[in-house]
Amino acid sequence: MSSLALFLIFLRAAALSVGGQGALPLLREDLVNTGVLTEGQVLEALAIGRIAPGPTGLYIVSLGYFAGGIGGALIAVAAASLPPIAMIVVAGTLRRWLVTAWVAGLVRGVALSSTGLLIATAIRLLAPEQSFFDLPLWQLVLAAVGVVLTIDGRIHPGLVLALGALVGVALGR
Repeated sequence: MSSLALFLIFLRAAALSVGGQGALPLLREDLVNTGVLTEGQVLEALAIGRIAPGPTGLYIVSLGYFAGGIGGALIAVAAASLPPIAMIVVAGTLRRWLVTAWVAGLVRGVALSSTGLLIATAIRLLAPEQSFFDLPLWQLVLAAVGVVLTIDGRIHPGLVLALGALVGVALGR
């Protein structure tokens, strides 16, 4: 894959997502479905992004690295940084309109639809070669418990990840 094509993939994903792992469905579609990366590499990049210190969106560095080495990682960071920088300029220019009800509704709608995309992508990553309903029950229960424990924000996500890792090691043999 050319450097320009890789740049455009990451730029498009960053421009059409809302922070964190919002770009994951687009990146997975563009990189896995075209054969540039495997599902395993996407999962590995997500794991590295979760374990590494810093924002959760750093998994894109690993995806870029898997797709194009060090150059690919640098391209991914550069491309993913452009839309947020552009938004700073746009927000400064349109500041008075950002507090209106229609903008709040727009943000809510985008956040909810990106949540749905993330859930669908998570299901595809959990069961890439099988039906979602063929997954072991403990994996489904673990995902549900993770949601319940973190939904109110009182339990630190790092603790939930550590507990999930322990359960995965114990039951995933």
